[in-house]
Amino acid sequence: GLTKLLADNAPKAMKEQKLESYSGRSIAVDASMSIYQFLVVVGRKGTQMLTNEAGQVTSHLQGMLYRTIRLLEAGIQPVYVFDGKPPDLKKQELAKRFLKRADASEDLAVAIAV
Repeated sequence: GLTKLLADNAPKAMKEQKLESYSGRSIAVDASMSIYQFLVVVGRKGTQMLTNEAGQVTSHLQGMLYRTIRLLEAGIQPVYVFDGKPPDLKKQELAKRFLKRADASEDLAVAIAV
């Protein structure tokens, strides 16, 4: 990903800072990546996901809400960016990720069946 690319080619371009150091600023947040992170991690108990009364998955909504609140409380104005179609250079990487996800889903189905 981007972090590895920067670490390998421009290590001085990266600097870890505390969240509070961005107070009073607006920051861009990759909305698609955030939503995906929350779908994968937040509210999961084993194979069960956080859902509403109708059974619809809501973990991404809760995660986005809590992240937004945390940023606002730190004095940071989040700007959620929804990017468009990925560039052609990224197609190979996306294909690899798709295959990994399919393999993991298969492994999960087998593990649940056992």
